[in-house]
Amino acid sequence: MSAPVAGRLRTALDDFFADGAPGAVAVAVSGGGDSTALLLASLDYGREQGVVVRAVTVDHGLRAESADEARRVAALCASHDCPHETLALDGFEPGPDLQARARAARYDALEAWGRRNEMGVILLGHTADDVAETLLMRLRRGAGIDGLARMAGRFGAAPAFGRPFLRLERDTLRRHLAECGVAPIEDPSNDDAAFERVRVRQAIAAFDLDSSALARTAGFLDDARRSLARRAADLAAGIVTEDRGDLLFDRPALLDLIENEREQARRLLLAALRCIGGDGYPPRTGEIDRLLAALPDGGVRTLGGCVLWPVAEGRLRVAREAAATAPPVPVGEVWDGRWCLDGPVGPGLAIGALGPDVAATPWRESGLPRRSLLASPAIRDSDGALVAAPLAGLSAGWRATPRRAFTATLISR
Repeated sequence: MSAPVAGRLRTALDDFFADGAPGAVAVAVSGGGDSTALLLASLDYGREQGVVVRAVTVDHGLRAESADEARRVAALCASHDCPHETLALDGFEPGPDLQARARAARYDALEAWGRRNEMGVILLGHTADDVAETLLMRLRRGAGIDGLARMAGRFGAAPAFGRPFLRLERDTLRRHLAECGVAPIEDPSNDDAAFERVRVRQAIAAFDLDSSALARTAGFLDDARRSLARRAADLAAGIVTEDRGDLLFDRPALLDLIENEREQARRLLLAALRCIGGDGYPPRTGEIDRLLAALPDGGVRTLGGCVLWPVAEGRLRVAREAAATAPPVPVGEVWDGRWCLDGPVGPGLAIGALGPDVAATPWRESGLPRRSLLASPAIRDSDGALVAAPLAGLSAGWRATPRRAFTATLISR
């Protein structure tokens, strides 16, 4: 590996870990060129810095070759004394939105694996080319500044996901592999024009567009996004309060923002929907614009798995929509993407939506609206009997805590 190429990869990792690397770092490796180059560079970095590096491969089981490819990655890792594990996804089916569903399943599997193995960060091999492709894909959909901004270099927590190579071109990583004498696995789906990203990649090549320049533009947009996010956080401090999982907006102040700072009103509402509705894809721009236009008229509105309605004292309440809540999960897991519950754990207990069982609680004493409590977390035993509903006044020793604060949602990606 030539010094200039090695230096660029090492500088990117040094920059990413400028505040110090955690004791254990994982690299998500498909066997393709980008993730394999990231693995080799990370192993060099780990040996020099005394950082443990592990590798993990997700096998969606969608291609006959995928299991063999995972074994090839395992063999490469073994040759570099790097611990490796393959996560096989059972029951994952082809169909509409395949790449998006595969990506979501992959992140879920990686996050769960990282949590089990106490990983500080899981590195991903995205490059400047991925940034350019994503920019063009989102331009086609009419995305706003947040959608067009460069993808986050770090996101999530416990474990975090990291993308240290967002400023490096794909060709640089391929040169890295060639000089290391390693041949990447070529996934035929990367040339399948049935996928939007492949068509965009082909268009970039056909029109001789400069991926690095497009990636720099996405970086400038990310600077603008950060500035807007800081302004939104300042506004939120004055007009938004949190109430046991719900959000309360100062309605006149919000309507004033809709009239005079529409981008900030849009930003605050999107963050509210993300905070309460979970981490799925946010509503499209047109849906948010229709909500902004409807809010001055009052009434009950639903969007993004949330319900919004005017309440007393000139406020707008944003709560979880009961019909959109997640299925029950075993006690100890995060429920509905946002609730952590602590209490006297016993066998067979599960967390789910309170729903009609609200009638069996002293809910009126809680001060929360019935509409909010229908979607609040409840503990049930293996027979489905209600054990606790902490927000509805039936605590039985249980406490429900939102996973993250609204302000954290405002500034996160």
